Amino acid sequence: MRINLMCYCLKKHRLWLVALVVLVATCLSGCGQSFSVKQLGKGDIDFVADNHRNEVESQLYELMVKLYKRNPRELHKQLEPSIDAQKARLQKSIVAGAPLIIDGIEGVELLRQAFDRNYTGDRVFTLVGGMLSMVHQSYGYHTEFFLFDKLDQQKLYDSARNIEIVSWRLRTETDNDGQLLLESTVLTGADTNLSFERLIARLVSMQDMMARIAADVNRRTINGVAHGVARAVFIPL
Repeated sequence: MRINLMCYCLKKHRLWLVALVVLVATCLSGCGQSFSVKQLGKGDIDFVADNHRNEVESQLYELMVKLYKRNPRELHKQLEPSIDAQKARLQKSIVAGAPLIIDGIEGVELLRQAFDRNYTGDRVFTLVGGMLSMVHQSYGYHTEFFLFDKLDQQKLYDSARNIEIVSWRLRTETDNDGQLLLESTVLTGADTNLSFERLIARLVSMQDMMARIAADVNRRTINGVAHGVARAVFIPL
């Protein structure tokens, strides 16, 4: 008798849950909003994290396009010299719960390699791939957030500082002949182009904002980095 009663209660609660999901889906549909059951497992912070991460990734692909257009020689180092092909390579490399590894390394190590004078590979792909790998790492290798997923405010903050270092090195790192390793910002003459600086500033701002949000949620402080040090060395995450 007791077992039958338990089965009845479970079925009843299951029906209530199904009814609740259907009701929410119907309400959202009537309001012209799409709905997925997995949204029930998300809090406000999860939606914010999803949007920030997706926007950062989108901005990095835009940076890749701009760098390839300024440095077409780098693209021609690839077997398939197409910007879309290289973008697709990065997109396929992103796996939830796993690091984004290129040539056996990830994140900051890829950034160092991109600015190595002796490196003969595609600097644009390595640089943007390294930035994307680092961002993926800063979000705990999550591609989507749900309740109880945690953000590390320090990794988000440090990744923002590394993006600032990328900006500085793009403008200063040269080869043995004194030529910039990668052309980006132009500050002189009629060809002045600050679009790279604006794009990188947006990337830094988004990572910093997410770091502050994570710090508030976790009730923890962020360890700042001295400006001079931040310009000199990439920070391991």
